Amino acid sequence: MKQFLIIIACLAAASCTFNFGTNTATQNANSNVNSKPAETANTATSPSVAATAAAAKQDCSSFSMPGKVFVAKQSFPFDHMPYQGSCFVTFANKDDMVDAKDVPRGSKFYIYRDGKQMFEFPDAFGGQEACWVEAVSFKDLNGDNETDVVVAGRCLGAKDSYPTNAIYVNVGKGYITNEEANANLDEFKTIKQIEDYVTKNKREFFAE
Repeated sequence: MKQFLIIIACLAAASCTFNFGTNTATQNANSNVNSKPAETANTATSPSVAATAAAAKQDCSSFSMPGKVFVAKQSFPFDHMPYQGSCFVTFANKDDMVDAKDVPRGSKFYIYRDGKQMFEFPDAFGGQEACWVEAVSFKDLNGDNETDVVVAGRCLGAKDSYPTNAIYVNVGKGYITNEEANANLDEFKTIKQIEDYVTKNKREFFAE
């Protein structure tokens, strides 16, 4: 219901383009989990005891998908609704990369739980090719007690790379992103700069 209110409010004010993620809870993901410790993301909210216990059972250090490269540095335990006790997983597109040492081009994001893909985030880069993620954070940016996802990325241009950033809004049953609003973040190079802009300009990203 919240998701439809966002769209109705946006249409009443201006033309908006929302990209919706895909709930893949019924699909069996091709994953391979090992015991290597995972890096953790900065979060603005403290997970509950139950969520922390659930996350402790999740090993987020290694996954696999045909044609993809697992990006361990941008994959983290994910203790936020509606996917508590899960993993936020980043994959790069193997065909877009020069070699294994290249930046993780073609980055895409997923939620995994117990080795199964639960959710596929919509494209963060507006269909642009050769883009990759450099940093991720999880934070409630509009004070609705739902944790949003902040992505700081870059895309390869003719002569150099340039920032391409995105906000994934938590709408209760998944995450959406607004390409027009994301375009206003392209001048920022850090997660903090992105978060500061969004918290000061909430109307661009969230329906009231």
